[in-house]
Amino acid sequence: MKQAPIKQEGINVLSLFDGISCAKLALEKAGIKINKYYSSEICPHALAIQNHHYSGDTNFIQLGDVRKIDGIELRNEIDLVIFGSPCTNLSSINPVDRRGLEGAESKLFYEAKRILHDIHAFSSIHKKLYFLMENVASMTAKDRDAITSELYEIFPDVKLVKINSADVSPANRRRLYWTNIPNVEIPKPSQIKYQDIVVNGYVDKEKANVLLGTNVTLTNGIFRYHKMNIGNIIYKYKKFAEQSTEQKLVEYPFILHNSGYIGKSRSGFDEYDFPNGCYRLPTVLESERLMTIPDGYVSGVPNISKTNKLKAIGLAMTVDVITGLVENLK
Repeated sequence: MKQAPIKQEGINVLSLFDGISCAKLALEKAGIKINKYYSSEICPHALAIQNHHYSGDTNFIQLGDVRKIDGIELRNEIDLVIFGSPCTNLSSINPVDRRGLEGAESKLFYEAKRILHDIHAFSSIHKKLYFLMENVASMTAKDRDAITSELYEIFPDVKLVKINSADVSPANRRRLYWTNIPNVEIPKPSQIKYQDIVVNGYVDKEKANVLLGTNVTLTNGIFRYHKMNIGNIIYKYKKFAEQSTEQKLVEYPFILHNSGYIGKSRSGFDEYDFPNGCYRLPTVLESERLMTIPDGYVSGVPNISKTNKLKAIGLAMTVDVITGLVENLK
């Protein structure tokens, strides 16, 4: 008698606010087999990056707007929900519109909760539903506790961990993670430094600053970089990089003046050039590396501007952090 084939175990994943699908990259890196990957995303640039990689994959299913997803329809399908709901109104970086979970964008957390509840409550199959949520560590204690309380209503075994991506990557990125994955552990530390991922030039910090949607300028951005600790820059010369902050700020205006650079856009400079004679900004490739995204995953996608690629990376999850957090699902 012919023996039935052995079933290969795998999981079905729902990734809300999926961005460029770093959750998929992390699960695959952790060695977890994905049967179906349901993505919810509406940003056209993130979707273009997704389509570049997964348009021919019938197991990669794009669901679109999170507000239009019916969790009951997915109730018997999903094993793991991953999401990082918008931090716009939660982050300390946005003091003007820091309305927390009542903010226009950050209130989308409640859409994720709705979907989680419906998948969990209406499933006719008695199996465990796992979830992993990411958001900024700079939110207020009130918002942090509110999120924990909301998730506890569905998952009494929810736990909260705080991780700085700098533990496993070349860049700082302090985040909170809520999950019910059993025995979840903080990923093992890595010794990789900012300088290790730079293609040319020199840096003056062991770890880069957190990636934001926009960086500093190539005219006077060095002052914002040093005085406000915002953005990331790469210096042309090692000697200059090793000088004190005070000396850098004294010398830079003369270097900028001698370079003749006045901040013209579309000036024809390459990503790796130093048009102001002193420093440049991280390239798309280097920004991928700061987030432990594979080389070329974003930088190699055609027909998307550098600005939009960097924004997509800045909104992504740090792959190696998520990899460590989901490993016990194996």
